[in-house]
Amino acid sequence: MAREEDRIDRSSGTPLYRQVADVLRDRIENGLFRPGERIPTEYELCDQFGVSRISIRQALAELVHDGLLHRRQGSGTFVRPEFGLGSRTITALVTEDPWIVPLEAAVTSYNADHPTTPLRVNVEVLGRPQLRRNILAAVGRGDAPDLALIDWPWVAEFADLHFLHPLDELDPEWVDTFRRDLFAAFVDEVQPPLYAIQPEANVSLVWYRRDWLEAEGISPPASWAELVEAAKRFTTKGRSGLAFVAGTTAGETTTYQLLPFLCAAGAGLLAGRDVELDDRAIGALQFLVDLVRKHRVAPAEVAFYSWDQPATLFAAGEVAFAVGGSYEKPRIQQLAGWDEEAFEEHVGYMPIPAPPGGQPATVAGGMAFVVFRQSPAPHLAFEVIKRVASPEIMRAFCVHSGRCPTRMSVVRSLDPKEDRFSREIAELLHNARARYGIAEYSKVSEQFQLMVEDAVTQRLTARQAVERANEIIRILVA
Repeated sequence: MAREEDRIDRSSGTPLYRQVADVLRDRIENGLFRPGERIPTEYELCDQFGVSRISIRQALAELVHDGLLHRRQGSGTFVRPEFGLGSRTITALVTEDPWIVPLEAAVTSYNADHPTTPLRVNVEVLGRPQLRRNILAAVGRGDAPDLALIDWPWVAEFADLHFLHPLDELDPEWVDTFRRDLFAAFVDEVQPPLYAIQPEANVSLVWYRRDWLEAEGISPPASWAELVEAAKRFTTKGRSGLAFVAGTTAGETTTYQLLPFLCAAGAGLLAGRDVELDDRAIGALQFLVDLVRKHRVAPAEVAFYSWDQPATLFAAGEVAFAVGGSYEKPRIQQLAGWDEEAFEEHVGYMPIPAPPGGQPATVAGGMAFVVFRQSPAPHLAFEVIKRVASPEIMRAFCVHSGRCPTRMSVVRSLDPKEDRFSREIAELLHNARARYGIAEYSKVSEQFQLMVEDAVTQRLTARQAVERANEIIRILVA
């Protein structure tokens, strides 16, 4: 059989990537690559066709867009299942494989109601660091997906850039019903126009080893001082008692997980468009520095931890406390090998404790589905999102993933025993602080991350870091 590179005509006016895409399309249509099968890697295809990796990537991107292939981060590129004639396709970007499940459930629901015009969703899974830049690049090319799952703080920015379709225009009656059923912590987040649907919520918190504390006769810490003393009990040579992220490496996770320390002290970042960083913020930042430099219950490396490192250390039994988010429950269970019963036995969770005169605090988080203005089928894309946010699919996803539904009716339907974790997270949401719904939020968050990193690494004092952040954020939101 001729080599594939012999089928590439370099003198042709057809781009090389398009010729590669045509060959791969023939393989799929002729059954040489079967539905669900992983195709060769980019490097293997480069060798087969004798073309650059850029040409291979362009070819695969075209076949992904056409619905013949789909990517799974860390696993490869796969042939999508076969669909009947007359089906319609929309494209979606999500951050993790588990989000494919509610999307597929939504498509199944839609197709049951529309058997003569079935729908398929071509889902591409990208990690959160890659998602943002891929969306920006796709919009710039005029090739945005129909819908995507994005972090809630991006919504205002993307809407301000006119990337997103106002959902009120697509189905105002459904949007009104959804808004009235929305969990109280998110009511202020979805004032008209509505640009995103958030089917799940999570909160920042402190994970702790319940079994370790019980063995030592220690109660869960209710204050900063108690947190320090408890962490010291489990800090030994070569092992820290506490882990958290404290820098720009972890990105938005640093803001999400450490902003509650400021809130617990009565401070914050913004009040409207006024900067709130004050002496209370300096005190909170100094406490984070002291955890590393004075009390030595956390290592200096926290300034460079990746977003998931504290949860990984906690699951491995290397720390007694980890600042994190409720969304990490499935990951902790998987890494530690704990079923539900074992998880309850080993793990406790609580809001961020407070200093004297403060209140325990937490910040609400979550991912949201959006429809892009560039979508040729925005109503169809929104049909999928509406079904993902339906009570049945929302409840199933949240219970399975340990997250909290955003609809009050779904929260009320949770079983007090079987769904205890989700119900308790819902209780924490009553007092959760929302992040700031302004277009400049991402840049403000970056300054918060840099402020923490500068202080923890001692490039600046806590006061200097806060004053610098204060000055720059004032300019950003002016």
